[in-house]
Formats: sequence, C-alpha cells, structure tokens
Amino acid sequence: MYTDGKLLTAGEKTRLHSDLFGVRTYIPEKCCQGYTLFSPAWGDFEYLIDMRGLVVHTWKVTHSNVAEILPNGNLFTHNCGSWLEELTPDSKTVWRWEGDGSFVEPNHHDFWVGGDVVVSLAAKKELVIPGVYQPGTEPDYMRTDVIVKINRKKETVWQFSFGDHVESLCAMAGYPMPIPYMRPTGDGSFAPYGPSDWAHANTIEVLPQTPLGEKDARFKAGNMLFSLRELDIIGIVDPDKDEIVWCYGPGILDGQHQPTMLENGNILVFDNGTYRGHSIVREIEPVSGEIVWQYEDGANFFSPFRSGNQRLPNGNTLICECDAGHLFEVTPEKEIVWDFWSPFVNQGPHHLGKRIHRATRYSQETIQPLLESRQDYIVAEVDRDGQRVTTYAELIKLYQS
Repeated sequence: MYTDGKLLTAGEKTRLHSDLFGVRTYIPEKCCQGYTLFSPAWGDFEYLIDMRGLVVHTWKVTHSNVAEILPNGNLFTHNCGSWLEELTPDSKTVWRWEGDGSFVEPNHHDFWVGGDVVVSLAAKKELVIPGVYQPGTEPDYMRTDVIVKINRKKETVWQFSFGDHVESLCAMAGYPMPIPYMRPTGDGSFAPYGPSDWAHANTIEVLPQTPLGEKDARFKAGNMLFSLRELDIIGIVDPDKDEIVWCYGPGILDGQHQPTMLENGNILVFDNGTYRGHSIVREIEPVSGEIVWQYEDGANFFSPFRSGNQRLPNGNTLICECDAGHLFEVTPEKEIVWDFWSPFVNQGPHHLGKRIHRATRYSQETIQPLLESRQDYIVAEVDRDGQRVTTYAELIKLYQS
C-alpha cells in the first residue's frame, strides 16, 4: 500500500474456518447457472463442480494455479514456474511450451490463450538497475518480469521486459525513484528493503473489443492488461508502441490480483488489501479512475495473497477468496447467492491446496462437449423411470435432477 511516501507490504495472514465444507448457500433463481473450474494452489488436480458442489470432472496436473477450458473441451494450464500445456479431458498432454532457456521461469502466475496465440508471464535475472533501490538495500540481482507472446509452433513473436520501462512506469504511477519499498518492524517503525522480485507481475490479459477501446487507443483490443503486485499497479501495454500507455493503483490498490476488462470497458480487480487488512473487489472506470462498484466485508473478507474475480453474464460477480479456500457469487446489490468452501485441503506443499488461486464459471453450453466426450462405462444406473443410464452426461443430468 502506497501511503505517506512509503510503499508498504505485510506478511501472510491465513483466515481459517471450522464450518461446513462444500456449498453452504445456493439460491438458484438469483445465480448465474453453470459449472465452476478452480485451481487449488500448487495442487494435484483441477476441479470442475456444478452449482451444488458435485465434482463433474477433474484433470491431473502438476502445481497448477491457473487453468481455463478451451472450446474443444481441453484444459490449458501451467506448472507454475516451468511450463504451459494443453491437456485432453483424460489429462494427456497434447501441447507443451517450456521456454527457450533464456528465462529463469518461462511461465509464472498467469497466461492468456486465444486461437493460435499464447501470452505468457516469464521471468529473467538481470543486473540491478541503478536508481531503482534505496542505497544500501540493493539485492544481488533483479528478478524482472517479461511478457512473452508465442504461437502454437512455439515461436516467440514479441517480448516486453518491465525492466526496460521501470523509469517511465514509476513516472506514470507517481512513484519517486528510488522506489520507497518499506516494511514494518517489530517496534512499530518502518525499515527500507530491496526486493529482488521488484514488480511481481501476477496477471496478463489481452484486451477484448469494447466501446471504450474504440474511442480511446489506450484501451484498444489487442493491448495487454497487467498487474504488478509489489508496486500496487495495474496497467496496459500497447504492443504496437512497446510502451506502457496507462496505469492505476498507487494509494488505492494494495497487492491486487486479476484485473480484467469488462464488456462496458470498466476494469474489475481483486484488491487484496495485504497491508490494509481486508480485501475489496472493485470495478473501476479507467479513464476517470472512479470506483463505480465494490464489494467488501471487513475482516470477514480477507485474502492477503492470490485470489480473483469474474463478472458473470447476469451481472453477478464470482469472487475467489484464495487464502480461505472460499468461492462465492454476489449480486450487484452484494447479496451472497452461492457460497462454496473447498474441502480439498490435502494437496501441494504444506497442504496449501485449501487455497484456491483462481476460479472461473462456465455455462452449461460450454461444458456440454466436455461431458459428452467422456467414455465412461456406466454400470447399474437407472433413471426414475427405470431406463438405463448409458453416458456420463446422462448420469450427471440424473444426479443434478
């Protein structure tokens, strides 16, 4: 959080709970119906559940934090820090990209995939850039984020290194240089420090076509929306200009995740509140910076790290409160109409699987090809009329009824 000339951060505070796991609230007539895909942090599986919490499909993965279902029913995901890959419904790898050896991490945190194009967040080590850190706090090296655009032939077609734009980024954001990184000490004061992971990109998205983008080139389709958690900045890169053309956040955002542009041209973002102590989901009008809608609930809603959000077709918002393992759907009036707490607590290092890095709601129409692709052999299942159930899609329909 940037306040009083200091860029402050804080440690992790996991919010535990002892209530029921699974779906606690479900008001069908107020929900956006569909299936929810979610990624336990560094877990072993991706889960697809229906509105009542029934697991209808899983994929076996390796340390996946983010995934999405492609139109062909396959899953696109990553091993955070190592590779990007496409998996069939039975978890077989049909495409994988592991970088070209020039990055310490060819992918981390996020990706964007569309048609023949994949955009990855990568990271490289570089020498400390003079003037970035307060004297005496310089790390041994800088871990710099790079946006990498590749095609399905695994050819790199464009790169953008944030290290080449640190001065212009700080000038646009209103940060002084050296950057005033600070953290609290035990006696209530603050001490400067120098994080090697100086920006910490956690989101990348290629902008869709919107009315705003048609009249303001900063937000045009094809530009790239990013999030830099360590700097409390969301921003946009114009790949045609190789420039950052818009940024927002200092003094307002605090360790944010998953900014996404809505159909109306506004930006929805999960503002974690790492230093503030509570989280806020905000919808921002990017030209004026006005916050036109937000959801918060004090200490009852807090994930200092990770998390995400999705605006649903009916106007509701799906919220992923990562560190609590909590997914919920709220109306524009902020009523919780669907509420799910993950029971998958035994995955990943130190059982971090309880934490849900990100979640996405898909429509019935989108998921139907996946369900119909299942070749399960159905044994001894009949419907209410005594007719045999022969396909997996029929079986799910029976359970849901």
